[in-house]
Amino acid sequence: MTALLTFISGASMAAPPDADCSDRKNTFDITNCMIEKMDAKEVKLRKYLSAAQKREKETGGNDEELIETQKIWENYVRKHCGYLYSREPGSARYRDSAECQLRLYDERIKEIWLAYLTYNGSTSPVLPDPKD
Repeated sequence: MTALLTFISGASMAAPPDADCSDRKNTFDITNCMIEKMDAKEVKLRKYLSAAQKREKETGGNDEELIETQKIWENYVRKHCGYLYSREPGSARYRDSAECQLRLYDERIKEIWLAYLTYNGSTSPVLPDPKD
């Protein structure tokens, strides 16, 4: 899924996924920082999603359902966070949309981890808790 803010061009300043972008000097730098954070979240989401699909195949589950729900989720993110971007003019819309996406990515990664990558009992999860 392509981030809603990829229309911003130019070199972005590298930011670790947990960096606070509020210390950036201007809207352009803040937006680029947020794009960096979203890119890192997307990489993490793909990692957890791929592991979930693999586990579904290994256990005889239906990874097609997982793929379908992922498409629905991606559409939701585009619609919901896109609306936050379009509802008002001004530079705050970049931040609002990016924060929406980051929040939803965190929720989705956690949900995939809980639903597909953890076990009942004392067996270790397939991947670590995404909050770590």
